[in-house]
Amino acid sequence: MAWQRKIPFGYQVQNGRINCHPEEAELVRAIFSRYLLGGSYSQIADEMARQGVRYHQHTAQWNKHMVKRILENERYLGMDGYPQLVTDEEFLAVRLRRGEQNTYAPCPSEIIPIRDKAVCALCGEKMARDTKSRGRPRWRCKNPECGGSVYLDDSIILERVVQKLKVLAHSPECIRLPKAAPASTDALRIENELALCFNRADINPEYMKTLIMAAAAERYAGLNDPTPAHRRALLRQKLELEPENEETLWELFESAVTHVCIGKGGEISLSQKDQKECAS
Repeated sequence: MAWQRKIPFGYQVQNGRINCHPEEAELVRAIFSRYLLGGSYSQIADEMARQGVRYHQHTAQWNKHMVKRILENERYLGMDGYPQLVTDEEFLAVRLRRGEQNTYAPCPSEIIPIRDKAVCALCGEKMARDTKSRGRPRWRCKNPECGGSVYLDDSIILERVVQKLKVLAHSPECIRLPKAAPASTDALRIENELALCFNRADINPEYMKTLIMAAAAERYAGLNDPTPAHRRALLRQKLELEPENEETLWELFESAVTHVCIGKGGEISLSQKDQKECAS
């Protein structure tokens, strides 16, 4: 009987979620590496069998078709809600060796920052970029219940993001500075105790001193790192002087933009820190 795995080799289901299977995931990477070093499907299958690796629970037998399926499976790139097991470059190299240059292309370096912050404007889930349709970039929502997707050439999405950045750059006052952290629960309790002690007739100087030191320590521990706010303030100054400088625009993107929201029709909007929805 030909047994089939329910999920690809390298993954397992835990508590209803698809996670990496540690041992199998390492073997997937080894299979990609061995193939790129010149190994054939049959040679790799023989190696797996000699090592006693079980392709599924019913048998330790391997064949070239199992290896081929692994090397062709785009889920190893992090598609369809599966964790990524191999790099874009490794997957492309395998495709090139198999003579499929036109079916997959790695994400260009200038698109990577956008890809890393891309979310679906419909449901807020992360978006994935692929080029399965003859190399044409497609942005696809990772939420299977949403299923939103749109074809967008890299030049178009780059142009639209830059346009949004320029709008934001011409209004530097709209760039949000990091909010101060609220006082911790312990800090508030200590300060309340301190206030009570001040109102007592029998003040204990040593206890008061301990409370004051503890309150100061709690407040200090809760202080924000001033560096991000300082950098954001400097960025505002730069934008006031050169609102369309390309380097400054991408500094703005890195510092202030948390999400690039992609709509079903290719609309682009940017979301800043402490902003619940994407701003047009």
